[in-house]
Amino acid sequence: MPLHFSLICDLLDECQRLRLARRPNKQAVFAWVAELARYKQPGLGLDLADCVERILTTTPNPRYAQDGKITVEEIDDVLHALASKIRWSSPAVRSRTARTQCHPDVLAGIYRRLGAKEAKWFTRLILKDFQPLILECNLVYGCCHPLLPLILKIQDDFAAAIKVIQDVRGTMLPNSTRAYRTNRAALLSLKPQLGIKVGRQNWLKARSIKHCVNMGHGYMSVEKKIDGEYCQIHVDTSGQSQSIQIFSKSGKDSTEDRQGLRGVITKSLQLGLPSSKIRKKCILEGELVVYNDLEQKILPFHTIRNHVARRGHFLNTEDDSPPKPWERLMIVYFDILLLDDRSLLDVRHSERFKLLEQVVHPRKGRAELVSRHVIDIRLAFAVSELRKVFANVIMDRGEGLVLKPDEPYFNFHHNDEPFGGRCIKLKKEYIGNFGDVGDFAVVGAGFVASKAKTYAISNLQWTHFYIGCLDNKEQVQRWNATPEFTVVSVVELNEGQLETLLKFGNSLTVPLAENNATRLKIPKGIETGPPLAFAFCNPLVFDLRCFSFDKPGNTGFWTLRFPVVSKIHFDRDFSETVSFEELQLMAEDATTVPELEDSQENLAWIARLERSDPRGLPVDAVQSGPRRPLVDVDGNASQHPAMTCDSNAAVYSPPECRLRDDNQCALDELLVGIDTPAQKKGTVSENEEACEGTSVKETAHALENKQPPPSSCPAVVLGCATNATAAVSSLLLAESTESAQLLKAHGVLDAATSVDQWIELARAGSTPGASSKKDRAKMLLVDSVKDPVEAKNLLARVEEARSGLSRRQRDLITVYDWRVLRHITVLEDKSITNKYYDGFRDPWRRWYCGII
Repeated sequence: MPLHFSLICDLLDECQRLRLARRPNKQAVFAWVAELARYKQPGLGLDLADCVERILTTTPNPRYAQDGKITVEEIDDVLHALASKIRWSSPAVRSRTARTQCHPDVLAGIYRRLGAKEAKWFTRLILKDFQPLILECNLVYGCCHPLLPLILKIQDDFAAAIKVIQDVRGTMLPNSTRAYRTNRAALLSLKPQLGIKVGRQNWLKARSIKHCVNMGHGYMSVEKKIDGEYCQIHVDTSGQSQSIQIFSKSGKDSTEDRQGLRGVITKSLQLGLPSSKIRKKCILEGELVVYNDLEQKILPFHTIRNHVARRGHFLNTEDDSPPKPWERLMIVYFDILLLDDRSLLDVRHSERFKLLEQVVHPRKGRAELVSRHVIDIRLAFAVSELRKVFANVIMDRGEGLVLKPDEPYFNFHHNDEPFGGRCIKLKKEYIGNFGDVGDFAVVGAGFVASKAKTYAISNLQWTHFYIGCLDNKEQVQRWNATPEFTVVSVVELNEGQLETLLKFGNSLTVPLAENNATRLKIPKGIETGPPLAFAFCNPLVFDLRCFSFDKPGNTGFWTLRFPVVSKIHFDRDFSETVSFEELQLMAEDATTVPELEDSQENLAWIARLERSDPRGLPVDAVQSGPRRPLVDVDGNASQHPAMTCDSNAAVYSPPECRLRDDNQCALDELLVGIDTPAQKKGTVSENEEACEGTSVKETAHALENKQPPPSSCPAVVLGCATNATAAVSSLLLAESTESAQLLKAHGVLDAATSVDQWIELARAGSTPGASSKKDRAKMLLVDSVKDPVEAKNLLARVEEARSGLSRRQRDLITVYDWRVLRHITVLEDKSITNKYYDGFRDPWRRWYCGII
């Protein structure tokens, strides 16, 4: 940009004034030369745009009034001209012919025509940073046209969206009363277009299992969250050759960068073969990952940069190991949005996934469908099932879960929910203190002028803080050696934390070049933002949490992924913080899946997830209103009823009774009633012949008419804790020797009924085990570990069968896993002093599944 002679004259005038006053002009010269660089000085509250405004306010552009006001179209042309010459732009932008010739001083020509205010905002536009200003994009779009935000969801391109609006307007007269109906009709008929990215759904973050259930509704597809790069794949088979275009999450055309996926996509969709389900075109969603053929697993996110180039260049891989021959790019499909001429945006998720299963031909390690569970949030069993699925993901060192409602991708049929399809992300680090890592030393700070403007704090010196880990922790603690740190991350503080730090923190800072108190090793892969300008002589201590661990480019070691400051400690010494070696061990443990499944760790995670729900237990039966407790519950005791049983209880259904095929004789069709001796006097054991050739729905099961020995239950002496009317799935008894033995040990041998007979007797007021005591507890034992699907079907069957009962006849039934009997024995055995229930307070809480 040319330097105006008038600016030189201003400096000379100032120097002459100082000379006449017999004062030195050295500072004036320094200030004049450094005016544009003032934004780099901390504490002034200025950014580069402010400095540009100050200069042009003092010395306005001489051409500002002569050439007239500059237009938005001119600025748009200049930006397009610049983008067309940048290799990081998409192929479409690079190939576009700009109306403005892109020469080296094209920006200088714009600045010469701008006033002070215009130059300030143009500078921020170039830097793509308007902080602290934030504009809600949908608000602006809606002011332009009510349909614009919705159209951009379907076709995320301004030119295409505006053309749609123009076409709609062209079919109407001005001020037409049909405008609203026409707009809605146009929106509902709008389809995704190849080459134009479809906008993404709205996402919510769940802070606990209970929060997740409260936000969800109906059937939810619970999918394992894949830690990869989002891909929206556009396939066109209408021409002579197949065309594949891949868009990234930001909307950029990344087909060039992801050429390694083309062959994988072609084979998984069987393009060009008669068996392919795609006749014309298709749009799919998936996640790009790297798969290890030797270990047969998906590799961490950071390995992608060694396999995917960025405009022909592999970035930040100089210090990485080269990719191995057994590592391959893989695509994990999870949705389909367009198939031939049919838009699937208004189709329910369950139907879209069925189509996806038909279109995609999975190949292990190359192309797969996302693993998922379908959970009905309305059922009592949903919370326990979701908790177990999430615990398994944590055990597998997965990133988390994604819950998608069985709704259209976008729902434009209802005005109150214009976007619909609100998906839920559930990560371990979102919950309570699960993401806490430990105390880390803060070894230095940097400054960014634009970030400083987001804080309402005057004279701010620091905006970014550098986290370091001791390399010589033992030497520092033993011999007071000079601390040596490896900088592993950079964090920011919110305004409240920053004010607290400035008020109570008393650590001495010096410029980095003058630092002698500590020795800092700053990898080039860490210092990607503002430079570390100030060093803390006595490092501060921050308590950090993160979402996982990562290996950034050009570092070669594990560091925190998305670190966040949870606390600032002023009473702790940096010598007690996490060392570099401890961080690496911590990361290895968090990212490495155990070779053998640790059931104790799984149970511990389930317990932690349960305790993390606000106000104790999560809602396990959201489909009904408040219920009367089964028994009187002490507010300080477990919320699950403690049950007791008599020594002689009832029933066993032998394997011989299973005459039908397993698919027909399903778990949800069979129950076994468990009653105390006083209750079973009125029940009659059925003959074994009743099972032969007769439907289970029509007759009771045949049983061995054996009376248990008087002291068959050890709990007779110890005081049994299962005094309840109970039901057990007969297949559970037939297939599990241990469960049958446990039931026998507690005196369960005698009477059995089918579900239908149980319900019919309930209508007559004489259910097996009907007690004279109205509030007698009812329980159902299932196998929720090995057969969760069967158990879910059983609960649905029981709930459906009981739906016809009156409120008086519908007693509450508490559902437990049959393994509760193991812990009941421990509970009642007085010889066991240290009772352990897998980390839970009592057996009931450990194996509680829900209430129906």
